[in-house]
Amino acid sequence: MFKTPILLILYNRVEETHNLFQIIRKIKPEKLYVAADGANRNIQIDYQMCLKARSVIMPEWKCETKYMFHDEHIGKSKNAYKAISWMFEHEKEGIILFDDTMPNLDFFHYCEQLLEKYRDVPEIMHIGANYLERGKKYLKNSYHYSAYAFIWGFATWRRTWQEFNLEIKKEPEEVYKIIDKYVHNPIEKIFCHRIYNVLRKYNLDYWEYQYNFHIWKKDGLCIAPNVNLVTNVGFKKRKRHIRKLMKDTAPILPLQHPAIIERNRKADAYTFRKVYKRGLSRIFADWFNEFILGLEKKL
Repeated sequence: MFKTPILLILYNRVEETHNLFQIIRKIKPEKLYVAADGANRNIQIDYQMCLKARSVIMPEWKCETKYMFHDEHIGKSKNAYKAISWMFEHEKEGIILFDDTMPNLDFFHYCEQLLEKYRDVPEIMHIGANYLERGKKYLKNSYHYSAYAFIWGFATWRRTWQEFNLEIKKEPEEVYKIIDKYVHNPIEKIFCHRIYNVLRKYNLDYWEYQYNFHIWKKDGLCIAPNVNLVTNVGFKKRKRHIRKLMKDTAPILPLQHPAIIERNRKADAYTFRKVYKRGLSRIFADWFNEFILGLEKKL
């Protein structure tokens, strides 16, 4: 039995939820949290798809299972925020997976070991699962330290999540100071400033960016593996340059730990170029889909 609590965040993806649950069945967690968004009224068959996705999660092993199912559609960011906050009302640490992610089995033990190792290291706030570079490895260790928090399968602690919310109240000058502690490249700095200004001006909920700002505010770092541990199957429906980012998963155990905690700026520079630099156009596209067309925001 796997002791670390696992949270599954669902919406209407029936096949993907089924495939993810087959992996969860192999792990057999002792505690399982299941949070699901409600149906979108603008999508005719959404209610039926949401019910089918929820019905997939039926543990047949001894498992303490808690459910939080929304009757109304609240959207990706609010669903994620409420789900993670709910889990941390009951747990001090845990693993979070979305319904369109496919982890390998090493992912769970990687998270469990690092949650224990860094439990009392306040600088480390997030354990990511994604490795996006082509054929490169940083150092000879199993993972490195990054400023960026990938959320396609991750683990974290209640201490990290405390004080996080989706409201953007800080004045730009205060946020710029936080950003500038982490970002020295002028282009990257301008981008991060613009991301914050767009979220603030249009009052957008984009929890992954807001979560990353939250970690920076608390002077935190993230762990990033040197192999990919979780595949985002939702990327298959995205543009080609997005699909190319996601790699097949690979084993990572046994873990070899870095000797010192130090951010790998070379790895972060690649992450910015390949992932975050395209973020503004994605935010506007998601905003248009969700608020103008009534479609669901893509992960």
